[in-house]
Amino acid sequence: MNLDHLREWVVEFLRLGKLKLLDSSDSNEVARTLHNLDRKYKSSKDQKFKASVHHLLDEVRRAYISGSIPLAAHVPLHLLAYYKESGHLDQGVEFWNWLSKQENAPLSPIFVGAAIELLAVYGAGIQHCEDIYERTLDQQDDIGSQYQLQPGAILPDRSKAITIKGTSLGLLQGILSARLLYGKWQTSYLALDTAFRLRPTQVVSRVLDLFVYERPIFEALHVFFMFCRGGNRVSNATLAAVLNCLKKIIDQVSDCTSKINAVRAMFQVIEAYVRSAGLLNTQHLNILARAIVSAMPPTVPTKLSVVDEKLTKTVIDLFKQLFVYFAKHGAAPNSVTYNGTIPVVLSLGYFSFGRVLFNDMATLGLSPHDRLAQSLMEAAGFSKNSELLKTAWTYACAVNGPNAGIQLNFRSWRTMTVAARRCGLDSFAEDQLNLLEPESSIRAKVTAEAVDNDSVEPSALAEVERENPKTEDAHKFEDLCAWMLTSINRVKDLQPGSFSTFYERPLEEGDFDAWPDSAEESWRRRLYDELTLEKDHRNARPALKAQSNLKDIIAVSDTGIHFDCLRYSNWKTINSLLIQAEAFEQRHRASTDAAIRDGRASLQQKGSNTTDNTAGARYPVTMEQFQAYQQDVRNERAKDMTEEQWRNRILRLRN
Repeated sequence: MNLDHLREWVVEFLRLGKLKLLDSSDSNEVARTLHNLDRKYKSSKDQKFKASVHHLLDEVRRAYISGSIPLAAHVPLHLLAYYKESGHLDQGVEFWNWLSKQENAPLSPIFVGAAIELLAVYGAGIQHCEDIYERTLDQQDDIGSQYQLQPGAILPDRSKAITIKGTSLGLLQGILSARLLYGKWQTSYLALDTAFRLRPTQVVSRVLDLFVYERPIFEALHVFFMFCRGGNRVSNATLAAVLNCLKKIIDQVSDCTSKINAVRAMFQVIEAYVRSAGLLNTQHLNILARAIVSAMPPTVPTKLSVVDEKLTKTVIDLFKQLFVYFAKHGAAPNSVTYNGTIPVVLSLGYFSFGRVLFNDMATLGLSPHDRLAQSLMEAAGFSKNSELLKTAWTYACAVNGPNAGIQLNFRSWRTMTVAARRCGLDSFAEDQLNLLEPESSIRAKVTAEAVDNDSVEPSALAEVERENPKTEDAHKFEDLCAWMLTSINRVKDLQPGSFSTFYERPLEEGDFDAWPDSAEESWRRRLYDELTLEKDHRNARPALKAQSNLKDIIAVSDTGIHFDCLRYSNWKTINSLLIQAEAFEQRHRASTDAAIRDGRASLQQKGSNTTDNTAGARYPVTMEQFQAYQQDVRNERAKDMTEEQWRNRILRLRN
């Protein structure tokens, strides 16, 4: 739909509205279409189109307020969501203020949830948002619905699916979003606990996004696994965000063990996503592939040891299997995959591995970009591989040379001539230079540099002094490759809905989703039964109205887990998250206070509309943060608690 047709469509809609020839479904359709168009072109640079969509939605809003179009159930929802997402907060709040005063407006809890999220981003204050939430709960006709949205509410039957009329997860999502934006971590996790207790398989992906973007990645991983465990939908964009956060850990830390643990966590995330029927794409492969090669221990390519040769063969085999695995899911490697990984591989000194990847790239008919061709020529010169040099130069010319109608830059020519001298191919370099015009400035400059070898900048590949990788690090990386190959073989023919064999897997020390728990299983089960079985709270749960739909059969998630097991596992995960978040917040508050005292801190107001929308932006992973997290884990693991101490701790965090 082009812009002119879009305008004509909305104008005709407004005209028919004034003639009273529309019904509520027409209003819903127009609002939904415009909202979806804005989402589709959110990252577009076509400002004219986005401005037109904004203008048309404003026209719909004015028509809705004036009464010239029917009061429809979902128009307010799309408008409130649009104003929040587009950053037009003033208009969104103005519309909500009008809407909340209309007696005949279709003001359901899900719309109030959208309004609460809008108001939180606007900066209305957490107490204002909480007041709206409580007031909406009080207005529910069914007291049972009010009760079930409270933390710690007891279900009629933990093993069955239950749908209670009037219980809206949209309202819960709204207040959860507000709490996270204002840093209310404890009540946020209690709201998440409520959502997973009520509908363990139907929590919307937006809730997961909130934790990925507003909480540290070490906590977000737990929430991610909760979603996958129950078969809740997770978008491929959310998976990419989680993988990128883990990739940042690899970029930040220096020790091989931490890098390897981050890669292991990335594949566990991917496996959980696939087991819950998620669809992989090439972006996920690219992030993982870059992470794997970034975690490889550096080596000296001219002095490859037996360990290095074995490691190279192992990682080559891993990549072959990895590409096959992703291809089965419709995510074949593309030029970005190779252009992103090969330079890293070469910079670490694994020339034979880089050559294998380059050959695969050529076989697939994918083109290297400028920097990749230069990296290959540098590698060829350092390893004195004349065949690789000629191949890389041929590709550079084919993609960026005269054959492509492009003038190769000076750096490409200089890299080629330096590599040719190292390979003893001075005549080859001279032949290529003769293809340039005699008066070419590039030719003159390259020729001048060739006279004085000392004037040539040292190659990042050739001149950096490296030690052979420590045998221990090489073995650790080999173990990672072996583990990933085993995992790929285990899941390569995996069908969606086979999570039950995965979700209780033994967690290894160093796993980022393995938060230590000093409690014995019997302690956890006793407290869970005490808090969730009606026999201990005979007067706590109001009777549900007849419209409550309690199925007679034992419910099982699409991932093959019985609801009673699923709810218990989620309850345990929430406990771990509360403990982990408390440790993080105490440390974060102490470091912030110290920074303020030293005049180093510039704190962002909670609830303000941030401009940084990248995952983990609120709590970015730094080396210091990672080390502090590891210390938190060690501190937790060292605790020796009695059942009574552990019980009191959980009850304190849940109240």
